Amino acid sequence: MRVRSDHLTVLLNRLADRGDEQFVIEHPSLDVGELLRIELDRYDSSTVRFVTKGDEYESSRQAVARAHGEAVSKELPSASDFLKTVVASGILDVANQDEIKTFLDRYGDPDLMAGHSPVFAGFDTNLMSWQIDRVLGLHDPDSGVGYVNGFVLATGVRDELDWDYKCHNTDPYVDAFGESYEEFWNQTLGSARLGRLGLLTYRRIRDIEQAVEVQSDRGDAAIIDAYDEYDRENRSDIVLFSNDRNFVEDARAHRMLGQRVDFPGEFPRKTTASWREIERLLYLLAIVFGVIEVPGATVYGVWRGKDELDWQHERVKVDARSPKLEAKLQSDLSIVESYEELSVR
Repeated sequence: MRVRSDHLTVLLNRLADRGDEQFVIEHPSLDVGELLRIELDRYDSSTVRFVTKGDEYESSRQAVARAHGEAVSKELPSASDFLKTVVASGILDVANQDEIKTFLDRYGDPDLMAGHSPVFAGFDTNLMSWQIDRVLGLHDPDSGVGYVNGFVLATGVRDELDWDYKCHNTDPYVDAFGESYEEFWNQTLGSARLGRLGLLTYRRIRDIEQAVEVQSDRGDAAIIDAYDEYDRENRSDIVLFSNDRNFVEDARAHRMLGQRVDFPGEFPRKTTASWREIERLLYLLAIVFGVIEVPGATVYGVWRGKDELDWQHERVKVDARSPKLEAKLQSDLSIVESYEELSVR
């Protein structure tokens, strides 16, 4: 069944109902195995335990490379991207959260009634896959409030994210990771899925939050030049965010405000999360790893036949490994979807 990311509560509810309040999220490969553990509790105080250290995960990835080749091992995200996925879910903060808050307190949230210029946020390509506008809480499209008044997007960022390549031979992946990888035929592989996540962020900001789109070529110099040109020709201030120190320095050389976003170097032992954040984590892990397993169910981020609407609506495919669980999930999902349909009428 295809399930939207914000409907994955039905899966969490059923796991809790069958006594799996404490469960493990695993990769189907025996070389990788356990990724992290969830202990479901109250809505805003469940526990996430990080049982695999970054160097241990990288060792598993290298073992896959030795046994099945470098090309197959690249299907697995790097330890750094695994960690950034958890940050993107909202469960962990970026490493320099306090520094960024100080930056935003100083340069964001302008008083337009006092004649201050509006502030727009722009991004480097390396942050788009991690939904950084939401992670930093820059702007709430529903309330219209936040640190910035809107966004500027350079088309060079969009073009740098368009690195879609697909799997046309699943055999090496099935040999390495198991039969679930037969579902990967004609679907995006490895890092290409990170590019798709970045493109989804770009399109959401552009289309839903009505960002200004400025034309640029690829490359940091062209992208910064485009932001700089918009900054000079409009009565506004632009704050640029990047994970790349050189990008930030180049932005400052153009007399724009630049802030580096730094990610943690290692997982903590454990942290606390809400059910909504765990839903988000399940969705993002399924996309970044391609497929994950929880007790009684396999969650596919990509599958044979996944289409553009599935990407746009952030849908995963959930295959229950027991008919009883399958029937209950179908029933729960039907209720949720019917309730939402009635709510919008």
